[in-house]
Amino acid sequence: MTNKLFLLILLSPLLFFAQNSEDTNYKTISGFINYNNKPLENVTIFVENTTQFSVSNAKGYYSIKAKIGDKLSFSYVGLDRIEILVEDVTSILNVAMNIKSSITETNYEKIKKLGETNIGEHLEIPLAIKIDGNTLNKNSVSLTKAIQEKAPYLLIRYNDFGEEITYIKGKEMNGSILWNIDDVYFDIPFDIFIDEVKAVYIINHLYKNPEIKVYTNIDYKKIKDINFDNYYFNKDEYYNYDAIAYKKIKTTYPFLEQYKKLKISEVLDVYTKTKASNENTTNFHFALFNHFKKEKKSTSFLLEILADYEKKFADNPENLKALAYKYQEINQTQKALSIYKKIIELRPKHLQSYRDLANLFLELKQFRDFWLAYKVYFKKGFHIDESDIGEIITSEIIATYNLDTIDRTHLQKIKVENPTKNIESDVRIVFEWNTTEAEFKIEFVNPNLEVFELENSLAQNQGLIEDQKQKGYTSKEVFIDYLNYGNYLVNITYLGNKQYNPTSFKVTTYYNWGRANQTQKIAVFDLTEKDKKVQLLRLNRRFLR
Repeated sequence: MTNKLFLLILLSPLLFFAQNSEDTNYKTISGFINYNNKPLENVTIFVENTTQFSVSNAKGYYSIKAKIGDKLSFSYVGLDRIEILVEDVTSILNVAMNIKSSITETNYEKIKKLGETNIGEHLEIPLAIKIDGNTLNKNSVSLTKAIQEKAPYLLIRYNDFGEEITYIKGKEMNGSILWNIDDVYFDIPFDIFIDEVKAVYIINHLYKNPEIKVYTNIDYKKIKDINFDNYYFNKDEYYNYDAIAYKKIKTTYPFLEQYKKLKISEVLDVYTKTKASNENTTNFHFALFNHFKKEKKSTSFLLEILADYEKKFADNPENLKALAYKYQEINQTQKALSIYKKIIELRPKHLQSYRDLANLFLELKQFRDFWLAYKVYFKKGFHIDESDIGEIITSEIIATYNLDTIDRTHLQKIKVENPTKNIESDVRIVFEWNTTEAEFKIEFVNPNLEVFELENSLAQNQGLIEDQKQKGYTSKEVFIDYLNYGNYLVNITYLGNKQYNPTSFKVTTYYNWGRANQTQKIAVFDLTEKDKKVQLLRLNRRFLR
């Protein structure tokens, strides 16, 4: 008995250590669940492939333990099941659930690109194609689907009424396809039996709406009860100037009141005395930074604020990424470079970490370091795939290969052949955001007020969000080959990010992309106001000078 007791005492620290070590692999994740902005009770939260689960209470609150890489599943009868991958920074997840969608034709789980497309890419699309009506699939659910089987470069989107709106991939900024049915134009095709179709012509106009001509054997004299006026867009389907300018959005922060009417010599003293009591307030540092950047006050004070932010969030890669955006916005590229190097240390398996570092080297025209960054990238076994981050990396490697004219026999450059990439164009826009939990809609408006929208959300594309988390990227590029005369607008509707922090959203606009007179402009937006449409950019030809 004495020997057994002695052995138990001897082993107990080891047993405790083993148990404690296993517990440290788990994170406590908590938050509130709602439906229609009301708390949702009795939502079941499972850690997939385990027996661990939790249930939300009357306030919608839940708490559960999970490991990095686990998947949380949120289920409630009649609502869409939501799956969220646990990341290194995951601690708070506030989840909004949605009713099950009645439109099931598109399997969003398989889509690995934001918006299902690369706007502006150079696909090999013929200017005109003829399809014999007899070759169309008579079993297709619609004429549009039957035509898409013959022309896979067509992109079908659904409006609020479940109607099929058709685009040519890569040419979305030219507007949706116009339907010419028996020499009459429509925005949306009326119901046609596929065996009534004699021939289809797809015409890909370069600088205006593409067109689908359909010739049928319909006897229109015998048609009854069809109101052809229903197949045209109404005014609600065009842009109606409902976006608010970003600078007009007023977010109230009580701690800013004490800084009003202060001389610049007094600001630092007030900040030093009060920051300890305010620094845990949501968005304290960035709200203060934005306020004084707008006032065009001392750069040294702005750097003091950002330095304190870095100390507070030194181990949080999402917050550090937002910090790097701020440094780039005020042209503090060396400080941004230091931050991106820290992020690689914290997230060595994230593709975006390497791209961000390489891109800053490109911005500084430090081409040798650019190639070294991607040499490390490939040495670690990463590759360029067809995801949004793969498209961005491809664009920037091609651009750098063309810019770097120095003989680098000792450090071979990387060459990528991709005929669909834009070697040059009027505009290239790169959107980046600091957290994979961010959800939003980006709206593009062409000079004809036609709208094309990309939605980054779990409800729209759960597969894409999971791909972003697994590979580690939060970005999207868009090209406009040719800016027609008039204004192009880029708007955003912020849907939240499941945490209490705002989302930092960086937009880099390259004018004359790939040309000798290329310029760029970086703008950073702190998104706090949900469900408001905000104008980020207004583009027109004067920016190309």
